[in-house]
Amino acid sequence: MNHVPNETLAALGRFGDGVLTGAVPPVAVRLRSDLRLRVDGGPTVLETGTTRVAFHLDHGRREATLRGYGSFVQTIADGVDETLRAWGVEPPPAYRLEGTDGGWLVFAGTAQVLAVSD
Repeated sequence: MNHVPNETLAALGRFGDGVLTGAVPPVAVRLRSDLRLRVDGGPTVLETGTTRVAFHLDHGRREATLRGYGSFVQTIADGVDETLRAWGVEPPPAYRLEGTDGGWLVFAGTAQVLAVSD
């Protein structure tokens, strides 16, 4: 069963296609009411071969990593990671708590962009 919304899969597809064509759009989507995903885009992604992947979580408890919030959040993160890998982007080994943004907890890491356009 896929826990990643179709809108997110489409946005990640546009990101991956952009890596291949040379115009990488950012990703900013809602995964569920308390969880959002942001992936940096722009020319820097192709120049550095990296991008920041961040999950924003609205939760009262603080954990060190995103996957510390249980199997449902872990399943969504795994689905995002699998989709990124399918587009030649190796996700970070963990999404670590970086701080907050407007009351949302921010878990992020640096992904390696392996499939870079010529």
